[in-house]
Amino acid sequence: MADPILESRLKRLMLFRVVMITTLLLVAVYVEAVSEVLPLVSPLYFLIAATYALTIAYVTALRYVRRLEYQAVLQIFMDLLTITGLVYVTGWSGSRAGFMLLYPISVLSGSVLLYRRAGLLLSGLATLSYAAMLFAVRMRWAPPLALGDVPLMPARQLVYSIFVTGVACTTVALIGSYLSENLRRERQRLAQTADEMADLREFNEVIVNSIQSGLLTTDAAGRILHLNRFGEAILDRRALEIRGLPLRDVLSSPQLETGPAGRGGPAPRHARLEVAYRRPDGSGLQLGVSIAPLASADPGKEGFLLVFQDLTQIKHLEEQVRVKEKLAAVGEMAAYLAHEIRNPLGSISGSAQVLMEEPNLSPDQERLLDIIHRESRRLSDSLNQFLFQARPSKVPLGLVDLGPVISEAVALLANAPEVGAGHHVEFDADAGPYPCLARRDHIVQVFWNLVRNGLEAMPEGGWLRIRLSRDRGDVVLSIDDEGVGIAREQQRRIFEPFHSTTSSGTGLGLAIVYRIVKEHGGDIAVSSSPSQGTLVQVRLPLAEAAVTA
Repeated sequence: MADPILESRLKRLMLFRVVMITTLLLVAVYVEAVSEVLPLVSPLYFLIAATYALTIAYVTALRYVRRLEYQAVLQIFMDLLTITGLVYVTGWSGSRAGFMLLYPISVLSGSVLLYRRAGLLLSGLATLSYAAMLFAVRMRWAPPLALGDVPLMPARQLVYSIFVTGVACTTVALIGSYLSENLRRERQRLAQTADEMADLREFNEVIVNSIQSGLLTTDAAGRILHLNRFGEAILDRRALEIRGLPLRDVLSSPQLETGPAGRGGPAPRHARLEVAYRRPDGSGLQLGVSIAPLASADPGKEGFLLVFQDLTQIKHLEEQVRVKEKLAAVGEMAAYLAHEIRNPLGSISGSAQVLMEEPNLSPDQERLLDIIHRESRRLSDSLNQFLFQARPSKVPLGLVDLGPVISEAVALLANAPEVGAGHHVEFDADAGPYPCLARRDHIVQVFWNLVRNGLEAMPEGGWLRIRLSRDRGDVVLSIDDEGVGIAREQQRRIFEPFHSTTSSGTGLGLAIVYRIVKEHGGDIAVSSSPSQGTLVQVRLPLAEAAVTA
């Protein structure tokens, strides 16, 4: 493969040669035009034409020659012959060197192109070419032309001229080759350093982009400089899109609004922050952000380094753990309540029934006994719900198609007393079936608890939309109301036992729903905003087997 550096140098040498020969041609034409007594210049024109022809041949050969060193030697050798011809045609004298100065220049070009050994070889060729020309003229083997004084000169003077030319060419070759070799070593060292820097930069980029955390850097004023690929995926923003923007405008956190000396960067006293971030698509994330100063030897390049992770799923799991811990505590309490309350309730209810069978009771006594019996039963039912929430079910799961189950429940809901005159119920389902491993009565209980909450959230009426669909291997039951909504701080506690958003609720309905969904291997998600309604989605895994009748 051809050396691109040598090829570039050869092209520059060709250009220099063309410029020199063209200048010589113009000078020769001018001299011929203004001189009355003209020297014989016809051989000069032949040399100029030959040089043009050789240059064209050199340019053509560049496309085919692979060892450019050979072409470089050939070009310099032909240049030496051309210079010898110019000296032979134009002459020389002791007071002016004429074209003899081109010998060292040509040797210098060769030493730069081909380094020391080739430079010394070309120096020898230049000296031999010059000596051969003088010897041929002195021996009258060639017409003297402009060198008519050579046959009459002492041999010692000719030898001295040849010696001076050889010394000059050799000196120039040594100096040129020394500088060229130094330049080559420095170029190789620079290329090696550049490769190392490129490898180091690529390695750093690989490390930064491979970190499974968002990595963001800012300047001292808090303007974003860099964001790695994982950070782009978390924030759903491109690095080029947010580069140069203030950090507080991107993360929108009051904790990032003030920086050192009030310069607008993140405050260094916050080593660890939790920031609520909203993506461009509207989804919200909880980010854990670590901030550290970005040290630099240049005071003008100081800034901050932020490492952040998406804690949304972790926070969700923490909430689930907290709910389960409370459920475990409730379970322990349930055993005590079952022992201390359930048995006395049975005795109270039984005693009230016995007394109600006594004759001669007054109306007030009958009414009071009926209240005791009714309230004890209501309290017993509440206790049974509480125990259901606290105690794991041992009934095995069966294969159930949720389509008919939800359809029947919706039909019953149309005539339920909870549905007022201003309520409108809408049901939609895509193509079934919806086979799940479930307990039919528990699914119905989940449905009724959710729709009752939706209807209670719309006391003045509104649309309650129920949808059953399949999504990526799950059955999704969606219940969407146009009610008062749930505040963000309350959404974290809606599945906790005894936590209710209404004054008439017991706080056990959603806790029971959560318990049933988790027992079925599913998940439940709530999306709500005050005055914007509430959307509850229950996801249950589809069963592999087909539903049988």
